[in-house]
Amino acid sequence: ANAPQTREKATNAPPQRSRCNQRSKHHMRAVVTGAAGRIGRGVATALRERGHTVVGVDMASAPPGLLGTGCDDFVTIDLAAAVAGQERECLTAAMDGADVVVHCAAWPGPSATPPPAVVASGDATKPPIGLETAPPAVLLRDNVASTSAVCDAAIAGGASRFVFSSSAFAMGFSHVPRGPQAWSSKVGYLPVDEAHGAQPHESYGLSKLAGEEILETAARTATDTSFVSLRFTNIVKRELWSSLPWEAPTSAEPLQLVLWAYVHEDDVIRAHVAAATREDAAARGSHEAYLLAAPDSRFAEPTLPLLASVLGVEGMPLRSPMEGNASVLCARKATERLGVEFRAWSRDRAWSREREASQSLVDASPPPPRLVGNQASSPPPPPPPPPPSRG
Repeated sequence: ANAPQTREKATNAPPQRSRCNQRSKHHMRAVVTGAAGRIGRGVATALRERGHTVVGVDMASAPPGLLGTGCDDFVTIDLAAAVAGQERECLTAAMDGADVVVHCAAWPGPSATPPPAVVASGDATKPPIGLETAPPAVLLRDNVASTSAVCDAAIAGGASRFVFSSSAFAMGFSHVPRGPQAWSSKVGYLPVDEAHGAQPHESYGLSKLAGEEILETAARTATDTSFVSLRFTNIVKRELWSSLPWEAPTSAEPLQLVLWAYVHEDDVIRAHVAAATREDAAARGSHEAYLLAAPDSRFAEPTLPLLASVLGVEGMPLRSPMEGNASVLCARKATERLGVEFRAWSRDRAWSREREASQSLVDASPPPPRLVGNQASSPPPPPPPPPPSRG
């Protein structure tokens, strides 16, 4: 996740600009917000490796090594404050002449404070993911304000593509894993796809859906710009890939439905790059949303029986087959239109077992004949049998 654009960390210092002096001819100018964060930096680096000029924007200073590898230029701006004044002027300047803008900067997850009705119910649980210290209203304000400011500046700067790091949490993450306050009680069918519609249950999901609505609104007038929102679920970092599968949830310790899905960090970066560079990701004057998720769940157990025993979800209409540990989210649209083949821990394990089995067969086969000159040397023939006894 990217470093949050927190107002508490903002200073009165003027926006700063850093520049890499190594220049070469690139065919697209890309601006990446949140470039000091993990996903933003990965996207910026991947775009630059493809020959594009990249300008990084973040409220944090450029991390060591970012300039010249991930970014050509870097601008330090508090995006949540860029609705007016010097910060807005600096953001406008950074966006001038951009071909594509990738907006990753945000508070990157739900607030640790649940909605008041959830607090009153006493049913809130702490999910096994990081939650933000920002109060819900602050998180909502900062994420929505920064998205609006960046979108307006991108259009004014002439960008023809705008990519937004949205979230699958907009579909319905809740601080409550089951019951009437949980998303699992409101899902209409499985696996959930983009057509299902978003049902945010807290301020973070709402901030992401509001960001998408900002793009929908902009697309009605910015007819020369296309807009893409990427709703990725909880990311599994490269170094934690081997931690899958997780132990299955139980009725005593349930898990929020959207967290049954996951996505590999590298697939999220690839999807952002594809959304920024593929012409057919969205038509001009339109907005397209894509779910990003692995095809399997975090667990080895079959999904449908597990949903019934843990969350009481059963008899759900199925839009496509859900065999084995299939994911509750469907990312077929992203695979077909963005060209992203999502990694799955279960598929990786199966390939590993096949490689190990193949290697075992190789190790068990007899050694090849030794070559002597140009001839294959075979083992010496056994000695002839002794002559028969003559009594």
